Amino acid sequence: MTSRAELAIAALLLAFLPGCGRDAASSPPDTERQTRGGTGVSPVLSSERPPDKPFSPAVSAPADNTQGPSPNALDRSAQSAPQPVFRPSDTRPKHDAARLERFGIRKYESKRLLLYTDIEPEIANTLPAYVDALYDALTEYFGPLPPNRERTEYQMTGYIMRDKELFRQAGLLPTDMPKFDHGRHRGAEFWMFDQEHEFYRRHLMLHEATHCVTMMMPDTHALTWYLEGMAELFGTHRIDESGKIHFGVMPADPNEFVGWGRIEMIRREIAAGRFRSLDDINSWFPEDFLATPPYAWSWALCEFLNTHPRYRERFRKLTRSMTGDRFLPAVRDAFAPDLPQLRTEWPLYAHSLEMGFDIERSVIDFRAGAPLSADRPQRTFAVAVDRGWQSSEIRLDAGTEYELVATGRFTLAKQPKPWESEPQGISFLYSEGRPLGMLLAAIHTRTDPNDMSPETMLDVMPVGAQLRFTAAATGTLYFRVNDFWSKLRDNEGRVEVRVTKLQPKADQATTPK
Repeated sequence: MTSRAELAIAALLLAFLPGCGRDAASSPPDTERQTRGGTGVSPVLSSERPPDKPFSPAVSAPADNTQGPSPNALDRSAQSAPQPVFRPSDTRPKHDAARLERFGIRKYESKRLLLYTDIEPEIANTLPAYVDALYDALTEYFGPLPPNRERTEYQMTGYIMRDKELFRQAGLLPTDMPKFDHGRHRGAEFWMFDQEHEFYRRHLMLHEATHCVTMMMPDTHALTWYLEGMAELFGTHRIDESGKIHFGVMPADPNEFVGWGRIEMIRREIAAGRFRSLDDINSWFPEDFLATPPYAWSWALCEFLNTHPRYRERFRKLTRSMTGDRFLPAVRDAFAPDLPQLRTEWPLYAHSLEMGFDIERSVIDFRAGAPLSADRPQRTFAVAVDRGWQSSEIRLDAGTEYELVATGRFTLAKQPKPWESEPQGISFLYSEGRPLGMLLAAIHTRTDPNDMSPETMLDVMPVGAQLRFTAAATGTLYFRVNDFWSKLRDNEGRVEVRVTKLQPKADQATTPK
């Protein structure tokens, strides 16, 4: 029997490393899955996929026969002709609403959700409309579900339970349902406990409803981090002043996302020495999600890949490969060319993640550096203050001494009044333990897709107005101005940095006395 360790190694080799390996981790739509859980806003999720292409196995048309029919051609034609694809029939149990009323369980219905719950009617009344909007967003992103054979509209049934015993007595909680702490889904039904916080109640409902739609097809296969991360992504929402709900947002205002806690969870994990690399996340099995942190990491990875300008188009195309055995090869083909960059950007993002993190302005334009020479030992580089890490296109050599001198005056914020700074930073406000506005530097060394060493750009050098140092590694020198990753957009100006390669003392000319 193949061991769990062997499967994990094969998954790593196939998905985020060149090569091939095992089939994708999968879960059919009738499999129970447990979910658990503890300010700039991205656009509503959308898809570049043609709206008439469902996320179901593609069916090829028969080859053209230019020689005319042959014996038994009709039989062969019937076998090879495109077959219609259907989603499973609706087998949800029907319940007597009047009987359930006697248990204090009321029914609320919309086009996509039939909800049974014992929570307050004024809250319950609002929930079905959010699932209707979610269904529209999901089918825009993943493509529409195929029809069932009965040609009925897709609808799911949800059970939100304040008093679990009432639902057990009413026969709404299946006797074979394993214990769960927060929520579960099975086919086109989901069960969840009511939550203390209004936002998290909706989040958990949307998470489970996402599974009910995206895992409807029997042949759905994808890695667990993707299935759970996408449910987390669509469940992370914001309701604007007009009442419209937006899915897949980057939380910014903590007061709007009470009870969610994914970013705080990741920061605690990293502080405890439990950073999760791409390969760690990719190797997770469904049972790993009996703990809470994998949901946070999976959300963070899906949010990163779905938003990052370099990766998002390829990431969104994974929706076309969710059935059969196509998912792992699709992941490999999509991201293998950029593995060195991904292995750098992912830990930088995870270690700096905060509410409202601006992924687009943190994008690194990777440019390899050229060394300073004896006849040209000095170069100047301009650092934009409204971006993340930027390549100086200067290569440093390990063991060589350099001097950095920075000048310039720039603005870090405009409200309530302009905050001006110089490269040494503003000492009364700090971000990541350093003064706001301080010039920072790092050396990028990763160029090999198989390089699994710790990320060198996490070793940040505080430059300020001047720094003399000996390069610890050979690689390209990068700069950024220190600021909150959610506050880059309103920065203005730049810093001029003069980089000088210092000659070894033994090589320096001595002045005769």
